[in-house]
Amino acid sequence: MSSAQAYPLQDVAYLYDGTLEGLLSAVFLAYERHEDPIDVVREDEYEPRLLQSAIPVETDFDRANRVRRGVERACGRAAFTAIVRASTCEGYDTGAIVYRFVRYAMSRPESMRSMPILEELANPAVADLLRLVKHAGNESERMRQFVRFSHLENGVWFARVNPNANVVPLIMGYFAARLNDQPFIIYDEAHHLAGVYDGRSWQLVAGDAVSVPPATDHDRQMQEAWKRFYDALAVDARYNPELRRHFMPVRLWRNLTELEPRAAR
Repeated sequence: MSSAQAYPLQDVAYLYDGTLEGLLSAVFLAYERHEDPIDVVREDEYEPRLLQSAIPVETDFDRANRVRRGVERACGRAAFTAIVRASTCEGYDTGAIVYRFVRYAMSRPESMRSMPILEELANPAVADLLRLVKHAGNESERMRQFVRFSHLENGVWFARVNPNANVVPLIMGYFAARLNDQPFIIYDEAHHLAGVYDGRSWQLVAGDAVSVPPATDHDRQMQEAWKRFYDALAVDARYNPELRRHFMPVRLWRNLTELEPRAAR
């Protein structure tokens, strides 16, 4: 169905490119067309419903900024920050949850404006968004704990991660502050996205694969030392694999230095 159609559709899905700007562009289009889409979903994840019309949404940064300003004006910056965090989550309903939250935020009764919108826990639109925000926060914390860098021969620090949410944009500021003027790259294998820091500022680069030079001899020595330290702290009598998997999900193990095979000693 063409997006140029003049009249609103009763059963429609908006398909966006997976970016925050694309999602906000979809929100803007819903208001422009006076439609209330049932689904707002990534284009590559769309599963058609029977007799449903699908409209591809063109990402428009100006429109996305207008939605951002509208949310911040109506509900404050914290509400938009929650939208940013929620949008990083995986799931077929992520886009629809963000859309429902924005729609409620822009139409709140005047009597509710004195209460911060994120405190309306009984409202389904708010509760669903906060569920995504919590998931993104948990995944960001796991990345801050379990990112393992290697020092490459070209002077760059490099790490691979595989989070359950697209949280590299959320953690880049943390690592930029920690590493200060040291250039580094964090590559998200699951979402094919790299956060690149040059010692002054960082940016995001999309890529299906990344080729890196080998680690320095000193870095390999330090990795072996870290493995020995890890082994020395282990208490066999208190080994609890279930508790270990709870705090350190198995999906993260392949990128953890301390769980790599040991060299012959």
